Amino acid sequence: MADSLEQIGKEYSDFNPSTDDGILRIVQNWGNELIAQMQNRLRSNKTNASSSLSQSIEPQIKGTQSGYRLTVLMQDYWFYVENGRKPTKSGGNGELYKNIYEWIQNKREIQMKISQSPDRIAATKSLAYVITRKIHREGTKAQPFVIPSLKKVTTQTLADRIAKYIAGNLGSP
Repeated sequence: MADSLEQIGKEYSDFNPSTDDGILRIVQNWGNELIAQMQNRLRSNKTNASSSLSQSIEPQIKGTQSGYRLTVLMQDYWFYVENGRKPTKSGGNGELYKNIYEWIQNKREIQMKISQSPDRIAATKSLAYVITRKIHREGTKAQPFVIPSLKKVTTQTLADRIAKYIAGNLGSP
């Protein structure tokens, strides 16, 4: 019996989660479930106007000494969709204007497959200015998609799946 306990102890001490591809697959599957849930939330919130935010969501998994780290990458403006944006005193945010201008251009090109005539460019700039001014004056309403997704695809589920995998592969003492 002492030999079997010693063998089990050796198996536990030799286990390295960062070299186990079974755990990697569990983390990948969980990350994909989370991303699918976030994309579904964006669609149901109707905040996915150009679908660029939804399409930009992707997992990045890196091995660490103690296991894996999952990072969900997406366009920077996700924060304003998730939390909303308060009105600002000055309308001098060129980055907001630039992003809205590009969004309008992309949306129109996708929908109409149009060329960029001088009149079309002027109209796009004007529309981007009006939208930017309204956002600065009124802000935007929060339309959460990350937190509700994490409540549905919980980290506890991930932990349970990993624990079940480890227990199944190492056996229980």
